[in-house]
Amino acid sequence: MKLIKAEIKNYRLLHNVTITFDRNATSIVGKNNSGKTSLSSVFNVFLKESNKKPPFDFEDFSFASYCDFIKVYKSYKEITSENKEHKTLEIQKEIPKIQLFLTIKYGENDNWSNIRPLFTSLEESSEITILCEYAPDSTEVFLKNLQEALRDLTYSDEMLFKKIKSHYQDHYKINIRPYSEAEEAENVSRADINKLIQTEFIDAQRGLDDSNAESRSKLSKIFQSQFRNENETDEKKSDEFLQALETASGNIDGELKTFFSSFVTYFNTFGFPGMGTEKVELKSQLDPEILFTNNVKLFYNHDGKSLPEKYNGLGYSNLICMIAQLIGFYNEIKDKKNNLNLIFIEEPEAHMHPQMQSVFIKNIIKFLKDVKLDAQVILTTHSPHILSASNLETIRYFMPVQKTNTAIVKDLMEFNKKLTEKESAEEIEKKKETKEFLRQYLTLGKCDLFFADKAILFEGTVERILLPLFIEKIEKESKACKLSKQYISSIEIGGAYINKFKELIEFIGIKTLIITDIDSVKHDSTEKAEAESGKKLLTSNVTLKDWIPCEKKIDELLKETVSKESADGMIRVTYQNNVNTGTGPIKCGRSFEEAFIIDNHAYVFNNKVKLLSIKYQLKGYQGSGEIKTKSFEIQEFIDRNRKKTEFAFDLLNISKDDWLVPTYIKEGLIWLA
Repeated sequence: MKLIKAEIKNYRLLHNVTITFDRNATSIVGKNNSGKTSLSSVFNVFLKESNKKPPFDFEDFSFASYCDFIKVYKSYKEITSENKEHKTLEIQKEIPKIQLFLTIKYGENDNWSNIRPLFTSLEESSEITILCEYAPDSTEVFLKNLQEALRDLTYSDEMLFKKIKSHYQDHYKINIRPYSEAEEAENVSRADINKLIQTEFIDAQRGLDDSNAESRSKLSKIFQSQFRNENETDEKKSDEFLQALETASGNIDGELKTFFSSFVTYFNTFGFPGMGTEKVELKSQLDPEILFTNNVKLFYNHDGKSLPEKYNGLGYSNLICMIAQLIGFYNEIKDKKNNLNLIFIEEPEAHMHPQMQSVFIKNIIKFLKDVKLDAQVILTTHSPHILSASNLETIRYFMPVQKTNTAIVKDLMEFNKKLTEKESAEEIEKKKETKEFLRQYLTLGKCDLFFADKAILFEGTVERILLPLFIEKIEKESKACKLSKQYISSIEIGGAYINKFKELIEFIGIKTLIITDIDSVKHDSTEKAEAESGKKLLTSNVTLKDWIPCEKKIDELLKETVSKESADGMIRVTYQNNVNTGTGPIKCGRSFEEAFIIDNHAYVFNNKVKLLSIKYQLKGYQGSGEIKTKSFEIQEFIDRNRKKTEFAFDLLNISKDDWLVPTYIKEGLIWLA
């Protein structure tokens, strides 16, 4: 049995989302406050035993559902004898309810006695849907009592909302039932659900050393569970253990009698124990419960010496804590024989070095297979290393929408399907290549894109080296530009491959700046040409030709009116189009280096001896105007002699406060900010 889909409604940021699950491990990713933790939380409240009353706080209702409470109450007050039936049905449908729909696929080998209570009909299907719902027992009674509380009061929407908040818990409760659009079903007990589904949680707040009481309590539960398990399967082994405890207790008793003999005699002074011939004795009680709870600790053997857990790195302590809990889950799940087993792990990467993070998800799947535990793992993570070890299809991207205070979920499995749903064989093959490229690229550890607020895609090493300095310079000029305080993923990718990110960037919906080159070539060959208007030049840049602005003519690309943004305004391309003023043809730099030289011709001339990468090319130049005029020749020198990186380091080290950020990059970064 596998969980294949969950739909969540009206819970925190998860106002209306659908998440599909991989049969082995699903990675839940996204930036902070995007609803990732809420996913495990809603499962915990509905499917795990809880004594909390109420099970949900009012703040657990999604912000977007608040206005529905007001709307429903006002609709209730409009009920008349003529519209009662229609209005009542409408109100019951619209009243906010926290809902979790679970779609589960089962097979012939599953335990049918556990599944039977969840069938809605005898129709043939290999799936069942379970609805877990936090809703009023009676919507009408809830609203009627609310009306009574407001009787004879002149109230505003704010007061009405406060009354709803103070009254809801008397009327709302959890119900669980099989769900079908075609028929109503009776509620089932929590016990029926717990027979079918076992959920376990490893939360982010883990005690990480042996001196920590929480860490000891978690380990003690594991030891106790393991002892009970061994006791049931091997009585001889447990008898030997208990005999060892009894022997140890006897030895301690003798020492206690000697050590505390004078102490015991003091009791007689006070007439204790009174009538009779009773005597006071001190005895130890070493039973397994006490032993495991307080006295068994984890040590490391290092070169024959034992060191407590706290002397080991926190990364290993975190890993050990999770392993201990997983073993405990294994024992618990194995005993209960549930059909569906779900293990939620929150932020497993804490304190782990990158290599440990990278192998974690592979190792946990291997562990489950080795012990033959049929369980699905759902983990939330901020680690690009864990993500890079995951299959692209198993990633679920949570993205907050600030305007509505909700989250949407992007399913990378659906993205994968989208790439292959094209008409022609040529297009299908092209999309498959794109998918494979992205899979390999993301596997190289470039997954921080999924945790960023915004992204910058750029072509070369020079931009990567200088980008932090560009941002610093722009922020000094404009206090409103605060890119350094935003979470930005900067991705270096060859110009010919930037357009491969088109589908992924559009799919996850992250605001993105693409910094690229105009790459002008002659119209009848691939020979490089100085970027000028009126010469029928073309661009060789794939991004400009096939993505944004989807234009290949240099004359068109140099026009101010050409659109450099995607239709939804979330993606912008910036390239060299900072034109020179004058009466001649429009001209701009062909590459970053040439654009920089044009915008900073005075700086280049003043430092022509210090700029080691180009000082031999600049010999004999008589003024900054000549440098500006011959910018294409200087750029060709840099290209020909592979001086790009050296040129970037020159700019970092030589009078870096005196040069300006090239205009096209400045415009793009201000847009992104």
